[in-house]
Amino acid sequence: MSGRTVVAITDGPVTRLGQLVLAGEVVDDEPIMSSSLRVLDAYVLSVLIDGEGNYRDASGRDERIRPGAHTIVPPGFPHTYRTDPGERWTELFVVFAGPLFDSMDHLTAAGPRYPVPQPSIEALRTVLRAPPRTRRVAEHQLLALADWLVDVEDTAEDLSVEIADAMGRLADDLTASTNLATIAAESGLSYDTFRRRFAAQVGQTPAAFRNVRRLQAAATLLRLTDLTHREIARTLGFADEFHLSRRFRSHFGVSPRDYRRT
Repeated sequence: MSGRTVVAITDGPVTRLGQLVLAGEVVDDEPIMSSSLRVLDAYVLSVLIDGEGNYRDASGRDERIRPGAHTIVPPGFPHTYRTDPGERWTELFVVFAGPLFDSMDHLTAAGPRYPVPQPSIEALRTVLRAPPRTRRVAEHQLLALADWLVDVEDTAEDLSVEIADAMGRLADDLTASTNLATIAAESGLSYDTFRRRFAAQVGQTPAAFRNVRRLQAAATLLRLTDLTHREIARTLGFADEFHLSRRFRSHFGVSPRDYRRT
């Protein structure tokens, strides 16, 4: 099966917060990127999901990048990143600009980083799934992207490898389809030990951590899509829209309907 590059957003509306210039995904394909350094007037984010490649910039940084790399480049900084000739990878990419992101100090440092735990790939896909219909929706989308980028800054050095890996899996398990006992077993721990260590290191039980991420995804879908409450509930693995509504109100203090209206 041949690879493909999917562009989901181009030239989003310019808002007071900023603009989504370009967003999409390279799926088992060779990225379209010159070997010479390029300069953009916007921020660049590349999240490498599979495959390997190289990053190089004007500061002299030249290094191999591997899955898990979150490469961020600020506006006006000469850089390039790509696979070796003829090789393929899978990456999510976003080009964005605006004062909302200028206020985030950790975006000014160029180059790959490997946050632990890794922010949810599925959550980022949810944010970037479609172009905004209105300027208001565009602002919600930018805020959701900024919220996701906050997690790229954090590296929890006190997390064990097992718990960091589990957090990554749970963050992407937005349908709650993976059994927690299975994750514990694959971490080499009994469930009780896994639950106790997870809570001690993360501050939440595994189930609570996953449920919060699912509700955050529901909030994003309410802001950025026309999906019905029933469709959102089904997408995220809730029993029905009433189950979603109860959990949503308990977490956010408002119903999904009122949240969507704000």
